[in-house]
Amino acid sequence: MGVDDYSMVNFIPLDLRKESSIQYVLSHIDNCIQYGVDADVKVRDFDPED
Repeated sequence: MGVDDYSMVNFIPLDLRKESSIQYVLSHIDNCIQYGVDADVKVRDFDPED
């Protein structure tokens, strides 16, 4: 039984010559650290001011 059995470690291939590969790795990093999850939602009031 190893670390891989519990999904604690995941390896993603990276090809530094391909931008799509870099974007794929960065999206996985963002997902892991939940980047943007706690970001404030900007709401605009579209009612005209009197």
